[in-house]
Amino acid sequence: MNKPTASHSGWKLTTIFFDTALRNNLVLVQAIGVCPIIMAGADLKSGVALALCTLITLLPLSLLMSLIGKKVANWLQPVLYTGVAALLLVGTAIVLDKWVSTALYAKLHLFIPLMAVNTIVSYRVGGFSIGNRPAAAVMDALAAAFGFGLVIAIVSAIRELVSTNTIWNIPVGISLPLPEAAQPFAAFILLGMMAAGLQWLTHRRKESDDEVELLTADNGEEGTENA
Repeated sequence: MNKPTASHSGWKLTTIFFDTALRNNLVLVQAIGVCPIIMAGADLKSGVALALCTLITLLPLSLLMSLIGKKVANWLQPVLYTGVAALLLVGTAIVLDKWVSTALYAKLHLFIPLMAVNTIVSYRVGGFSIGNRPAAAVMDALAAAFGFGLVIAIVSAIRELVSTNTIWNIPVGISLPLPEAAQPFAAFILLGMMAAGLQWLTHRRKESDDEVELLTADNGEEGTENA
């Protein structure tokens, strides 16, 4: 009796991850968490740093609110997870400045604290984690962080490559001198193209699934008639 339950649970967690990270990507489908990508995601290091900040914030908060969220008054819930997010990000900023890269901290010192009030936090922690089991909340947090991180990494890598001809501050020997790519409008264009591409892939997959269902139904009818 335990094996089917475990299998179903694993399938549900996989579905949560796939839906949150890809099919219903927070950035490309729901336009959540766009501001950090536009304003700070101009190079790959910054993009990866903000993705890690998102993970560091979402993972413990999602687990915490899944465990105690229902026991906290509704009006107090945003205060709680925003306050904890701010403390986590202050610690992250200190570690970044002291032990990782002072230069990177100088680039992001205005944006890291703002991640505490990022709509990803309020939408996933306040909307999904409360009322769901810890395993589902943790999986959703991982998926949301992965989906955001994937988008900001792609956008920031392209912007860095085109504007400075480097990746991770390493010259790549490709001459694409377009410094305007570091401007916010370039991120808007890239996000629009990626969103359109995701919608196209989703539509194609739906059409393929519909064709398979139609063929299965036709085969079933033929089998019934032959019988």
